[in-house]
Amino acid sequence: MPRLSSSLVVSSSVSQAAARLRAWAGRRVVLDGGGVALLMAVYGLVWVLLYALTTLSPPVDNVEQLVWLRSMEWGYFKHPPLPTWILGAVATVFDATPELTYLLGALATLASLALYWHLLRGLRGARYATLGLLAAMGITLYCGRIYYYNHNVLLMLWVALAAWLSWRLAVRPSLGTWALLGLVAGLGMLTKYQFVLALAVVGLWWLRLQGWRQAVHRNGALLAALVAALVFAPHLYWLVSHEWMPLAYAKSSALGHDLRGTQRLLHGLQFALDWLLNRSLPAWLVLGGAWWWARRQPAAAVQAGAEAGVPVLLARQFLLLWGVVPLVLMLLMAWLGGSKLHLHWGTAFMLWTVPAVMECVGARAPWSALRTVRAAWLVFALVQALVMAQAWMASPKGVRGYKADHTDFFPSERVAASIDRQAQALLDGPVDVISGPQELASVIAVRLPSKPRVLVDGRLEFSPWIRSEELPGLRVIEVFYASSSLPPGAYQAEGHVAWRPWKDLASK
Repeated sequence: MPRLSSSLVVSSSVSQAAARLRAWAGRRVVLDGGGVALLMAVYGLVWVLLYALTTLSPPVDNVEQLVWLRSMEWGYFKHPPLPTWILGAVATVFDATPELTYLLGALATLASLALYWHLLRGLRGARYATLGLLAAMGITLYCGRIYYYNHNVLLMLWVALAAWLSWRLAVRPSLGTWALLGLVAGLGMLTKYQFVLALAVVGLWWLRLQGWRQAVHRNGALLAALVAALVFAPHLYWLVSHEWMPLAYAKSSALGHDLRGTQRLLHGLQFALDWLLNRSLPAWLVLGGAWWWARRQPAAAVQAGAEAGVPVLLARQFLLLWGVVPLVLMLLMAWLGGSKLHLHWGTAFMLWTVPAVMECVGARAPWSALRTVRAAWLVFALVQALVMAQAWMASPKGVRGYKADHTDFFPSERVAASIDRQAQALLDGPVDVISGPQELASVIAVRLPSKPRVLVDGRLEFSPWIRSEELPGLRVIEVFYASSSLPPGAYQAEGHVAWRPWKDLASK
């Protein structure tokens, strides 16, 4: 009997220990605030280091911000000014280098993902939010471009904040929240005009809440519009006084293409397929793999579909609005307006497609089951490894010939060193200004030791950091691509890049 009793005690102790271990594991796989912060830090560090160590040139969008940084303006010829202002503020403390732009881009992306998780947790619970976050982190616009710092990346942060605030209006309506939403709207419009898509979602949400029936929503919407208008007003004045330059650029690059007939249909279809089945494919692998594995396991208790006090139907409608409306509106731009849709335009909105799909599948999938979250971690690790392997293979340090047409492959340091050596000998000093196509001139300027200013496309109206009267006293060169013979007075740098002293402003 003593032996039997001892065995029972040992067995009971082992069972209790196993139960505690399972409970601990369950708590670990379901993210809390600290877990999200740690995951974001590791995710960001790994992906940024991968690109920082394998690319030969920083992204052209990052370099663009470093060029515009030379003059704080209320607008630039392509875009509103806020990303440049933020970089300028940070650059008063740290050196304005490509690495600094990598850090800012990663912080904006990671903050957006963290806000996204926080909102999902309030709507559907911690397990659902963990699953949605793991899936969204596989979207290649985020891991594949985490070192980008541009208008799309910063716009993603304002969209996430707008979504968070618009949900607060449903559960805790107040004029203060409306005022904050107006501030975010103004900042969003100062980042990229594409924020109007988020405003459309907010407007539809106001209608869903029957905002005309409640004074707080009627007055709040007017207050938000006033705050947004005040924030945006200086840039609007700049637009009027500068002949609407960013809108002219948008028309030339996208809105004015006027696609015809089947071109519109096929172009919109290509955009949708790239969004749903290319960029987002890793997210569907995470969700699908977790669902498949969970269905193979014994039934387990499923957490409630939403946090206590959150109406399930209202939360579903909210997620569907944010996940579907921006894509539909962009498709209408192509199908009805004939606009050319750039594939990266989905950056600010694509992560919201994940919960929209989860809501469409609905109760048929055990999204809040602990076994699903456990499986999602395994699939997430596998998908991240595969995407990272593909990114390395496509990098300059990867498989030769796998990919070689990206700006990552441009040998900017070698080109800049060659130009610097030749120009110093010819001009008796370092280059002060470099003119030429913005992408080429900018990345060379960043690499030159003298850090010259860039005369974008040889046009002073695009380059407010340069005054025409100072050009005659500066060492100015022009860079360009020369595929065969060099024009008179030009010098070969590296590959197809050439340069020459830039003299005749009137002819440009």
